[in-house]
Amino acid sequence: MADFSIISDVSNEVLKLLRENICPELIQSPESIALAVPTDKNADFQLGLYLYDIQELREYQQQDLIRLRGNRAQYPPKPLTLFFVLFINTKSQFMSNVENEQRILGRAMQVLMDHAILYESGEEDEGSASVTLLPLSYEEKTKIWSVLSVPYQLGIYFSVSPVLLSSRRVRTFRRVVAAEFDVANRG
Repeated sequence: MADFSIISDVSNEVLKLLRENICPELIQSPESIALAVPTDKNADFQLGLYLYDIQELREYQQQDLIRLRGNRAQYPPKPLTLFFVLFINTKSQFMSNVENEQRILGRAMQVLMDHAILYESGEEDEGSASVTLLPLSYEEKTKIWSVLSVPYQLGIYFSVSPVLLSSRRVRTFRRVVAAEFDVANRG
């Protein structure tokens, strides 16, 4: 299971996929694709990946404790959904025109769909995380940008789930080593 860094790990995995599949064809430098906040006016990147929300994935709840070595059990992981937007940095000195921006977004969407299963764990209890494009309305997208006090701009909105955040809470227990039964013959 993944520890507290899982959120950052998933963001970096998406970033890695984008860099490997877009550079140098449409964007010259891998560093021009970055984890970024749309409000950052000084950053020089072309394509930004912004994590804008994290929610618990209640449908995926696991109730059973996970047995560890010895007489210990770990509480189950918390399943999460991470919500991202991929956006063009229109203030970047490298951006040339609207057509190029649309090509970059088209390729980014293609990369996300070609890698819809983000990672597959070797451990059978962990599963894998899926990338899903979000069917947000224009109003929902506008709200995301208005909260940031940034004018709306075109982007790709997607989620990654389930992302399993492990618990560090461990419980010890005693094993049953002997049992006595008194069976009386009643007749």
